[in-house]
Amino acid sequence: MSDTPPIEQAAILCGGLGTRLGALTTAMPKPLLPVGRTPFLDVLLGELGRSGVRHILLLAGFAADRIVDYAAASPLKGRFDLRIEVAIEPFAAGTGGALWHARQRLDERFFLLNGDSWFDISLARLAEPLRAERSAIGVLALRLVKDTGRYGSVTVSGDRVVAFSERASQPGPRLINGGVYACRRPLVDHLDERCSLERDVLPTLAAAGALCGVVFDGYFIDIGIPEDLARAQREIPERQRGRSTAVKG
Repeated sequence: MSDTPPIEQAAILCGGLGTRLGALTTAMPKPLLPVGRTPFLDVLLGELGRSGVRHILLLAGFAADRIVDYAAASPLKGRFDLRIEVAIEPFAAGTGGALWHARQRLDERFFLLNGDSWFDISLARLAEPLRAERSAIGVLALRLVKDTGRYGSVTVSGDRVVAFSERASQPGPRLINGGVYACRRPLVDHLDERCSLERDVLPTLAAAGALCGVVFDGYFIDIGIPEDLARAQREIPERQRGRSTAVKG
């Protein structure tokens, strides 16, 4: 399967309400909040462009008009030769439902990213299990953290994800879901028009042995709470300095 072409499409979940950020997101989707001088979503699109992904599908819901305007005006389209489309859910459909409503626009293999977090990883390495494991429907990017806190934890056996836990029963380091996935299109067969990918879909696929996991130790940040948004505004501009249009490995 070494002749399998690279994945060229990424879908990004942009429809969440961002209630924990209060007034900042009353009229603005979380992925468009400024980090430095640019929207947070620019960080994700820049990383995707450097990784060779050229087709971007933004899954919009709340304040979808803002996402549409962003896609139309993004200078990253020219810089990385990106084609950016927007799929708008007809109602609040959840993370799985947002993907289900866009199912006709998905490639046979695609990346899926949370629009409010950045995990600095090799997407090519994340996609490798899809080449090697024909039974794998999805691959999760995992990260070892000292305190799973608000993320919950992931249990693996070998390269397979076998279970998800809301809260760890004992203290200690745990693996978390980093919010970046490599997927096959048959994932949509396990979705519904209104469902949560994390609660309704991934645990079932894990129990069926259809999910792989790859552990990375790259930089990770989730801007879902004010403290981490402030940290992102400090740390990300520094990390972005010196990055170019060069393709990532």
